[in-house]
Amino acid sequence: IMNSTGHFLNMTCDELIRKSRGELLGVGIEEGREECERILMKLLDCTRAQLYLNAGKEIDAVTQERFLKMIGQRKQRIPLGYLLGETDFFNETLRVNEDCLIPRPETEILVERILEILKREGKTSFSFLDIGTGSGAIAIAILRSCTGAKSTLLDISKAALGAAAFNLKKYSLDNRTRLVEGDLFQPFLDEQKWDLIVSNPPYLSQKDLEDLQPELQFEPRAALDGGQDGLDFYRRLIPESKEHLFPDGIIALEVGQGQAGTVSKWLEDA
Repeated sequence: IMNSTGHFLNMTCDELIRKSRGELLGVGIEEGREECERILMKLLDCTRAQLYLNAGKEIDAVTQERFLKMIGQRKQRIPLGYLLGETDFFNETLRVNEDCLIPRPETEILVERILEILKREGKTSFSFLDIGTGSGAIAIAILRSCTGAKSTLLDISKAALGAAAFNLKKYSLDNRTRLVEGDLFQPFLDEQKWDLIVSNPPYLSQKDLEDLQPELQFEPRAALDGGQDGLDFYRRLIPESKEHLFPDGIIALEVGQGQAGTVSKWLEDA
């Protein structure tokens, strides 16, 4: 039986994955099999192990239609996280929407480095500010790793804060957090200070934005655009952060490729 899009119905899990993997590979999505598995796991509400155990089982027509629709959207390079409504980061599965950047594996390195420094310095009870929190990924990873931490999550987007609020509640962290809508330190009084300020800011330059990978075209521009040279955010954040860090405080920032030397010098000068 063939449906209106020309696909055969009543395919097994394995047949569906193998066929759709080829379609995704054909448009340059190299992790096609893994993405097909994740879509099917979401639709069937099952684990990868359960998926393999039922590899030869036929998929019902409704689920197959929904799966093929999502594959079609993914072929248009709509990010997988937006199609699933969630993404994995550190040890969490987080809700994401089109108003927040999908957290990347590289940002897990930022979290790991922060946790290393906190451990080395013996900081167990501390406060931190996450600027441009988006889905809350960085803050949630730190809060779940450090039970003595309290945080303020800041974002200029109310919709992004909605995703962060959902994720905080999911992991029962809302009693240790405060959500604030605003731009950099504008919502805070001068005397408000934290032990740690962390941010994964917009750092793409104008040239970077012209050469975006297809998926990034769907993500919020405000979370990507760092101005002409990609450094606008750091120019504002670094001098302003001095008034908001406790003595011996930590500032931890993700930077774009080729920006580390410049940003490090600005931090040293400040």
